[in-house]
Amino acid sequence: MHESETSLWRDYPALSFVVWLSIAQTVSWGIMFYGFAVFIKPLTTEFGWSKADITGAFTLSLLVVGLLSVSAGIILDRFGGRWLMSGASALGAVILLLAAHIETLTAYYVVWIGLGLAMSATLYPAGFAVVVATLGPRARQGVTIMTLIAGFASTVFIPLISLLLELMDWRETFTLLGLILACICVPIHAYVLRLERVPGTGQTGRPRIFTIDLQDGPVAAGLRNPAFWWIGICFTTNSLVMAGVTVHIIPLMLERGFAMAVIVATIAMIGPMQVAGRVVVTVFENWLDFRKAGLMSGVFLLIGFGLLFLAQPNNYLNYLFPIFYGSSLGIITIVRALAVPELIGPEAYGALNGLLGLASSLALAIAPVLISWVWLLSQSYTAPLFVFSAVGLVSLLSFIMAVRR
Repeated sequence: MHESETSLWRDYPALSFVVWLSIAQTVSWGIMFYGFAVFIKPLTTEFGWSKADITGAFTLSLLVVGLLSVSAGIILDRFGGRWLMSGASALGAVILLLAAHIETLTAYYVVWIGLGLAMSATLYPAGFAVVVATLGPRARQGVTIMTLIAGFASTVFIPLISLLLELMDWRETFTLLGLILACICVPIHAYVLRLERVPGTGQTGRPRIFTIDLQDGPVAAGLRNPAFWWIGICFTTNSLVMAGVTVHIIPLMLERGFAMAVIVATIAMIGPMQVAGRVVVTVFENWLDFRKAGLMSGVFLLIGFGLLFLAQPNNYLNYLFPIFYGSSLGIITIVRALAVPELIGPEAYGALNGLLGLASSLALAIAPVLISWVWLLSQSYTAPLFVFSAVGLVSLLSFIMAVRR
């Protein structure tokens, strides 16, 4: 698979490899990440826990993902993803089965710590590492296909889990989701990934990587490259913006006088627009290279915030916001996956991408609280909008610094 220059669309074994891995990504994202929000109401109803208590567990899981991202990357560089991703999927399934029996808030937090451990080795960073190592020069096509398919995770699983909660109680729903994860993701990772290229085996001509050597080796070389730090700032600030908008977009638009139905319609457009952005990258891949895609994402992000700032209930600009904002998020996902091989090199992809993921995960965790403090100080969402725009500008300028020669 690695050496072939044939288009991925014409190479059935390689395309099948990516599609099956993408299905596992869709299920993993849908159940372990997007499914969280759907359980807030039934858990609040049964136990009387506050939303802050419940969302705190999810924030903790994101911190676990970030803290373990480097370790997961090192393992991927050494041994590949087959057993790591299979084991993490199995762990996630077991944790979900145990979640059906929780009775205390402490147990709920333990569940999300476990799911954070599982997510650290099953979501995009792990999938991207496998695709980059296996497909080599065709990794961009593989990453694009993966994000196109997995981009429907929220579209599929949020309604599905909502339907399950109408048909059965939340404990039975957790049990069923655990079984789905076990029956789909574990066999896909165990069987399909037997075809992967393992960076540490020497099959691709790369040295085996056993540790993070900060004095010598590919990780040290990457850390000495200014592009690594600039792209790290770009991705971290982008994650901060994304998390802040996700949590605060509803109260922001309510403050500006939008009806709840309009807000829901606006937010519902973001997911499809992410997919649309990735489709554009796919269709125009011969012209829209890594640098142009990153610049487009950054510019679209700023345009989106400009439209949101000007949006009022009587001018419909709110419906233009998700077109640019969603497209920006969709494109930056592909840029994130390709940054290390494009700017630094393919060696130690897992470890270097894990380091980038660590900073981004911390930003995801602190952003909602940070923006809440900005709102408290100003008592208006105008100030957070300025913060979003300023941080988005920093993200764009950092990307420009990273790609300049």
